[in-house]
Amino acid sequence: MVDTRDLKSLDSNIVPVQVRPRVPYHPNNMKKKWIIASYKINEVKRLERNLLNQNFDFYLPKITIKNVNNSPKEEALFPGYIFVNTNFENFSALKYTMGIKNIIKFGDKIPDMSNEDITAIRVAEEVSKKVPVSSQIAVGQDVIISNGSLKGSMAEICSLPSKERVGVFLYFLGSIRRVTLQIKDLSF
Repeated sequence: MVDTRDLKSLDSNIVPVQVRPRVPYHPNNMKKKWIIASYKINEVKRLERNLLNQNFDFYLPKITIKNVNNSPKEEALFPGYIFVNTNFENFSALKYTMGIKNIIKFGDKIPDMSNEDITAIRVAEEVSKKVPVSSQIAVGQDVIISNGSLKGSMAEICSLPSKERVGVFLYFLGSIRRVTLQIKDLSF
């Protein structure tokens, strides 16, 4: 037996090898299932390219959203998550794919989704292309200020001047004041 703490004693032509654990054989492991993986959000194109190169069947659902004062645009329905249709024989290859952060697991169990669930998500995606999902913000809606010196105060939306800012009526010291706040500073 070689003492691995003393790598100088090894021949310079020998390269240490990483051993990956095997997934135990089970008849259900050969059947393809939709599993969920988390990915690095800023590396979507790289992830898609790597999954295609390895012949993985994957689905990254996107939904069409219509924001106030903007044209409709596509956004990831579940940012940071992708569905991959694979069998457990390819688990290691998927786990070590560049761009994948983790495979979603609960303890030792890897949850899977049925084809019907994926089909339902695809239908919702197609419907959103025809009728885009509208923004949550509407004039007259009550909001709570979540940041700043007025944190926790309740206000009412009175105008939508731009995509990042809204005009609100703020009840302050017995009077009504109209102020403009950033959308990110409000809770709906």
